[in-house]
Amino acid sequence: MAERQYEEVKEFEKQLEARGLKYVGRPRPNREAVLKVTGKAVYVDDLRLPNMLHAKLLLSPHAHARIVSIDTSEAEKIRGVRAIVHYFNSPHNVYNSAMRFYGDNSPFDMPETEYIFDEYVRFVGDRVAAVAADDPFIAEEAVKRIKVEYELLPAVFDVDQALAEGAPLANPHGVDGTNICGGWLAYGSHPEEEVLKAIDEADYVFEDTFELSKVHHGYLEPVCHVAYYSPDGKLTIWTSGQNVFCFRSVIAQALGLPHSKVRVIKMIVGGAFGGKLEVLHEPVVGLLSMRTGRPVKLRLTRKEVFLSTRSRHSGKVTVRTGVDKDGRIRGQYIRSLMNTGAYAGSGPNTVGAQSGKTFLLYDAPYMFYRGAAVYTNIPPAGAMRGYGTPQIMLSRETHIDRICREMGWDPVEFRLKNVLRPFQNNCLGQNVHNARIADCIRAGMEAFRWYERRRAAEATHGQRVRRGVGMGLAVHGAGWYPVYQDLTTVTIRLHDDGTAVLLTGTHDLGTGARTILAQIAAEILTIDPDLIEVIEADTDVTPLDLGAQASRTTYIGGNATILAARQLREQLLDEASRMLKVSIDRLELDDGFVVVRDNPSQCVSIADIVASAQRGSTGMPQRELIATATFESRTAIESYAADFCEVEVDTETYQVRVLDFLAVHNSGRVINPLLFEGQVHGGIHMGLGYALSEEMIIDPQTGEVKNPHFKKYRMFKAADMPPSIRVITVEDPEEAGPFGGKSIGECASDGVAGAVVNAVSHALGVELRRVPLTPQYLRSVVEASRRS
Repeated sequence: MAERQYEEVKEFEKQLEARGLKYVGRPRPNREAVLKVTGKAVYVDDLRLPNMLHAKLLLSPHAHARIVSIDTSEAEKIRGVRAIVHYFNSPHNVYNSAMRFYGDNSPFDMPETEYIFDEYVRFVGDRVAAVAADDPFIAEEAVKRIKVEYELLPAVFDVDQALAEGAPLANPHGVDGTNICGGWLAYGSHPEEEVLKAIDEADYVFEDTFELSKVHHGYLEPVCHVAYYSPDGKLTIWTSGQNVFCFRSVIAQALGLPHSKVRVIKMIVGGAFGGKLEVLHEPVVGLLSMRTGRPVKLRLTRKEVFLSTRSRHSGKVTVRTGVDKDGRIRGQYIRSLMNTGAYAGSGPNTVGAQSGKTFLLYDAPYMFYRGAAVYTNIPPAGAMRGYGTPQIMLSRETHIDRICREMGWDPVEFRLKNVLRPFQNNCLGQNVHNARIADCIRAGMEAFRWYERRRAAEATHGQRVRRGVGMGLAVHGAGWYPVYQDLTTVTIRLHDDGTAVLLTGTHDLGTGARTILAQIAAEILTIDPDLIEVIEADTDVTPLDLGAQASRTTYIGGNATILAARQLREQLLDEASRMLKVSIDRLELDDGFVVVRDNPSQCVSIADIVASAQRGSTGMPQRELIATATFESRTAIESYAADFCEVEVDTETYQVRVLDFLAVHNSGRVINPLLFEGQVHGGIHMGLGYALSEEMIIDPQTGEVKNPHFKKYRMFKAADMPPSIRVITVEDPEEAGPFGGKSIGECASDGVAGAVVNAVSHALGVELRRVPLTPQYLRSVVEASRRS
């Protein structure tokens, strides 16, 4: 946004605040909630199109192999089989499933490594073929009759294997003949060697390496796509994806179609959390529809979701820190290796996002980040809530607690001594704006009765059941800037009766995005939010948006909504001025009317203004009252969190129970407290599962996922949740945000696991360097500690 326009908008917001905000900052229910809990929401799988076919995938049983031949003759004999597609009869257009848009300005190399079907399969669960048939049972039977001849190839499954000298190449697109995906990302406050030297010259030096598990999003709605290639040559895809404009680009590239011939429509979403940000099997369904000329639906089973979609990156993070005698961090070096699996996807981007968070919490003069995504022959990793941040927060916050233990510092006091302050420049020279992390720590310390509970917990340490109290910090951004261009366009039009419709490419994943945008527009137009319909994410209907990612919705979409609503307000005042024959500067919008400020009895309703404009009653051309505005982000702002928890550990069973969790967040002004708290509760749930129970177990011999279903994938259940969860906000507006708002979606989960690991470590008195903290792992660490 241009500087002058920015200043005008901020002045406008101040005027509205002076009037008193009526909708922003007030709790309102998510407008999808009733539909979902009553079963009336329409998901992709609820679509029933005439003559629709059903698809089934044939997935690879091998981690790495070349497809020598495919024989579909027996499958084709089954009545009702309409099409079979595979490597030998499909387009070979390479793409990256996480490509954001054409012409991006990303500093990261995003290799194009995928095909609809490839000559090679690179993980157990990779696509080999797909069948479209009259019903799902016929399609399943046909898949069983497809005969495939494979040439088996050597495979690697973790980052150590993949980077070993002479390792097999999991993917041929690795940098310089290695399994490095997209290249190393390395930068810092000073040259790498200078940072390492500064660390080694500190009074104390600490180094820890953490192993991070591969976890799945576990969204309730399985992946489902519907495609229809109509006789006019238009391919329409219905999906629960998170970025329809990105999907359009990738699908068009994979199938060789112009963008104008691809339409992507987002349906209501039953959970995504990043797992539906990348294009999955949409090109396959599109190809089947093109081959048959009929609508085709593909719905994955839960097992297929685990095997063939996306997950959080596993990997290794090493943190090396130099600390001076007075407790000041002199320098820190982080080396991160993220296992991106068989294809690039968003691997390099995830490393990039992770790197940025390195420099936004602690105030150290010397800092450096070096990281890379690594190809292996396991199911691809991708976006998941936090996008690399939970891994680095968990590693660093656990490492910080170890420093505190060895130097005799209280964890709260050490962090208060070292975190960045509001409007301070970090070691890269970046201003952190209104970063209230220290306020979050202080508020949490007081509300959690930190010292009292630490002492009480330590009194149990000689008992079978011990208690531990820990904390962790987190930071997350609000949008892509300055990595990518980041923009959203919003259109608002007024109806004849004075109600409105807001068109946006923004995606609501159940987060309440539609509710919040309606609240922001309502605040400016003085229309009840329930009277503003929000139409989202349809590439042929709604304006451009970069999708539900990077916790950008409230910041970017909210500011675009302010710009559009403000334009529409000016149109209303202009027409009303002509109707009332009063100058604009005497008019104000108030509760659905334009009123004369010094004579409120003189007014005209929005409905009458719309009618007047459409008739051309005031001598102006007949026109619709409609406004379109684009917001481009030019400011990187971050949200912060301090998480506190108390746990109980049984030293015979090594079962961990979280007793109490307190999340303190600095997210600027909270636009909707009800939805905000819901996001935090959900984030805590995901973080607890990451810390204590969830892990996709990969067979070290075959690369197969051994627990691809909820029976053995130990997702945190309602019964596992702490009896007490509290949410506190340090609510100080961030100037660049809409009405001072920042993000919450990802920050809500980023710091949870670190707090839990630190609490368990406090209870047991041992160093913990992997998640999840299964009873087997905890027992092994304690027994090893006793032996040493």
